[in-house]
Amino acid sequence: MPSRKRARRSFSRRFILFALFIVLAILTYTGVWFYAADTLERRTITAIENLNVGHQRANCEEPTARGYPFRIGLFCRSVFYEDAKSGVSVSAGAFRSAAQVYQPMRTVGELDGPARIATPYLPALEASWENMRVSARLTTSLPERISSEARNVVLTLDDESRQPIARAEALQGHTRQNGSDLDIALIAQAFTIDPGLTNGSAIPAIDGELLLTVENGVSLASIEATGLRGRSGKIENLSLKIAGGDSGLMLKGPIRIADNGFVDAELRVTVNEPERIAQLVGEILPDRRDEIAGITAGLANLGTAPTLPVNIRQGRVFVGFLPLGSIPPVQ
Repeated sequence: MPSRKRARRSFSRRFILFALFIVLAILTYTGVWFYAADTLERRTITAIENLNVGHQRANCEEPTARGYPFRIGLFCRSVFYEDAKSGVSVSAGAFRSAAQVYQPMRTVGELDGPARIATPYLPALEASWENMRVSARLTTSLPERISSEARNVVLTLDDESRQPIARAEALQGHTRQNGSDLDIALIAQAFTIDPGLTNGSAIPAIDGELLLTVENGVSLASIEATGLRGRSGKIENLSLKIAGGDSGLMLKGPIRIADNGFVDAELRVTVNEPERIAQLVGEILPDRRDEIAGITAGLANLGTAPTLPVNIRQGRVFVGFLPLGSIPPVQ
């Protein structure tokens, strides 16, 4: 009988010790989580303060860490960024991010619209969407990868007219570090332009894709970055196709922005079904219809998918030896 009592006391003691261990583990984990949350909030505030120097301003309204117990992420009531020197500003609604506590460097997030976008030489725009998601693979300095996707995006003029500009079923953006270079991918599905901007012509929906490598592009994320002048890179592929069809343009080749802001490039352009493309361009630019028809007549002799050299010299665009227009200098 005494041995049974000793066994019960031993079991009770082990149970109590086990329960105390669990409570202690929970308290320790909770303390570590809230310490990490406090660190995240303080680092966010410090990072924003570091951005608010010179001509740049940034803000994450009321940064708060949330997600206990199994996640940790940053919440902002609104976000804002402005570069007074370049004249670019972007503001949007609430931002929410989250990462698993065992993978804190892989995070996902959501951004609420609408967003107001202001750029030089263009009227301010408002962008709205149904759902925008962002994912990132972080490092100790800059993100290694960033991806974003938005559905049912609508652009309108941010003024009293509220004139619609364009819409897209989906927009995607992806960036990744490639050594010191930066790889960029932009994808648009069913992108349409409001007929009010195309002389009343109903332009069919366009699917677009841009794959671009910027040499030494990682340095663009630096606060000391001065702009795009002096940068170079390569257009791996620029594709614009009529949604659901084969008609379209594909462009690739090296490109450089000189120190004076003018663009230099040696590109190869493939035109699928050039007559269909010429018809659409002629509807958008009726004043250039005869010139476009002349180019199309020459292309017709080269097949259904001819490839042409397009050279840009100090902003002047040439198709072969034929001047096509000019590109203003960029900042």
